[in-house]
Amino acid sequence: MDSEVDIWAGDFMCRKASADFLTRYLLANKHIKVLNVNSPWGAGKSFFMSRWEKELKKNHICISFNAWSADYSSEPLVALIACIEQQVSDPNGFSNTTVGKTVVNAGSDLIKKAAPLILKGLIRKVSGVELDEIFTPGSEVLADSLVQSLIEEQAQTENNVTEFKKEIKSRLDAAANEKGKQAPAFIFIDELDRCRPTYAIELLERIKHFFELEDCRFIIASDSEQLAHSIRAVYGQGFSSERYLNRFFDAEYSLDNADIFEMVHSILPKIDSISLGINVKGNNAGSFMQPQESTICCKLSGFTENGIVLVVLCRAFKVELRDLVNYVKQIKAASDTVGGKVHFFWLAFLVFFKASKVDGYAGVMNQGCDERVLTLLQNKLAINVTVSCVRSLPSVYDIAGTYMKFLTADMSELRAMMLDAAPWQRAIYESVEDSFLSLKSYKSIVDLASRLS
Repeated sequence: MDSEVDIWAGDFMCRKASADFLTRYLLANKHIKVLNVNSPWGAGKSFFMSRWEKELKKNHICISFNAWSADYSSEPLVALIACIEQQVSDPNGFSNTTVGKTVVNAGSDLIKKAAPLILKGLIRKVSGVELDEIFTPGSEVLADSLVQSLIEEQAQTENNVTEFKKEIKSRLDAAANEKGKQAPAFIFIDELDRCRPTYAIELLERIKHFFELEDCRFIIASDSEQLAHSIRAVYGQGFSSERYLNRFFDAEYSLDNADIFEMVHSILPKIDSISLGINVKGNNAGSFMQPQESTICCKLSGFTENGIVLVVLCRAFKVELRDLVNYVKQIKAASDTVGGKVHFFWLAFLVFFKASKVDGYAGVMNQGCDERVLTLLQNKLAINVTVSCVRSLPSVYDIAGTYMKFLTADMSELRAMMLDAAPWQRAIYESVEDSFLSLKSYKSIVDLASRLS
């Protein structure tokens, strides 16, 4: 099997196109030393980073550094250097064994060059003394002495940094020559936004100060919004963390998760369901309503009504890819428990609603609570997506509201609601008559399924 096929197997979000684009971009723009791949947690950054690294390894030296797994270290520079040493050395050597990966080679030239930087803590202020504290009345003699010391220390610092950078470049160049690879080397850093705020900041600072090399590119995966929150946790809520982050990143790229149809089609198992008569393809056939901008349709061959429902709920609840996979698992488990034909929309809606932690889920089956619950959802999520049905374009809130009304109404109220009902509502009503008690049990089953992860 072709290696390229293996690398991008399971790429339902067309990440390979992004990797190819960014590779060309980084190779053509030498001034871009640090690229931030910015997307929320669970949006597929780790999948993208690992596959892109494998692609680049065909021609370049690549280093993979999981920032979160090294978060226990008090000094990120040590952890990063150890990672570089381990991954550019003999893959069968001691440093790549289980024991070896926990050991820093204190005798290596790289560690020797880094030692002065690590020991002196040069990322922080050299002396640890604020200038305002130095220049106080009556302290002129002390100030002169400290300033002279700082000047001498700074000169030595610059020399240490220069020597360290030379050693890093030498190490990466030697590895490239040994393995027949091209420059530049690529260092991938993942899970930065999961680290302790101080550790994340210090790692970025060390990369900025010590690793700006001609033939080295850093690719950092992070949720920039979460990272900004972490920085504010350290420096205070009034701190301009977004501007601060821009100091470290030369460019930023956001993964596009708008088109999840292929992924949904691939991970959603067949579930025997009661149809609402949704127009999957969105073509204006018969009396189906013409889709609007908010209407979800799909042109993929074999796409199902259940798939459309899943995409609609993902949009409404702003669900990322990692959560989507887990919700499908819960939906399938709950449908297996229900048995027979299931009301897929109602079952899936409850799974998404439960996971959203929006107030109101606990009372979703209570008499007369439907309007209050839907208002809470509308205010919290503030996204209106629709599907194409006969003579109407119902939203997720319209369909969910209909189920809530049906499940809390008596039979006379149900018949009254059917007088002006749309065809999709009649489909629910006709099936509810036969499965009313089963529908009542969906919430308790979803509560059990929600414990799966």
